[in-house]
Amino acid sequence: MRDYMPGAEPFSFEGSSAGVLLLHGFSGSCSEIRELGADLHAAGFGVIAPALAGHGTSPDDLVGVTPKDFFATVEAPYLDAAERFERVYIVGLSMGGALGLHLAAHHEVAALATISTPVFMSRLVSLSVPIAMRWAPRRKVISNYAAWRGEVVGYTTTPLSSLGVFLDVLKIVRNELPRVTAPLLVIHSRGDQTVPVANAAFIAAHVASQEKHVRVYPGGRHLLTLPPYLRTISGEVIGFLREREASYVTGAAGQTKGA
Repeated sequence: MRDYMPGAEPFSFEGSSAGVLLLHGFSGSCSEIRELGADLHAAGFGVIAPALAGHGTSPDDLVGVTPKDFFATVEAPYLDAAERFERVYIVGLSMGGALGLHLAAHHEVAALATISTPVFMSRLVSLSVPIAMRWAPRRKVISNYAAWRGEVVGYTTTPLSSLGVFLDVLKIVRNELPRVTAPLLVIHSRGDQTVPVANAAFIAAHVASQEKHVRVYPGGRHLLTLPPYLRTISGEVIGFLREREASYVTGAAGQTKGA
């Protein structure tokens, strides 16, 4: 395993009763969720933010990564969080949200918030990637424009084969949606040019959760966890989690036992 790129390292914050498993997206890194993690910790939650398989080091490390590898890199920290905290919430950005849905399909998580999360991509992406993979699976293609602009630490290119795996992950998660019963908050933006906004309604319509909320912003972008959208998203997510924590409040109003 290569060393992590500066800023891409996994991180965690100690907490008490309530913890959040915080998951970044495909081709990104913990850089894109670090400020959200700090906001969650300031609100009284413990935080565990792992690096996804093949991420945060070199795009070459994505070669050979399978859906099983992606699922394993969130399963282990989830089980760790379940040992450390009485209640475990999941907050996932982009593919991190899809992996959170996968965990919620297999575990009784306290609640789940997805941000700019896909369970399907545009028809162009879904059709073109498998065709391109037949000819040059190891060819690297442009990805993560936020990384190109220097806004986050991530991969500016990724192997075509890894995009195929990404689509495989989405297909698996899409079929698992009826198994998700946890309280759910779905956040998306109509300005998202990476993940179709139709995913928000699709996820909400296909999970079995009795409690679900959808927030679709008229503006914004894919990486809503960056300024100037960060504070709004942090407020939405923290408010949602605090509502779940209400029955555990033991001190001042609005603080959790982990505060």
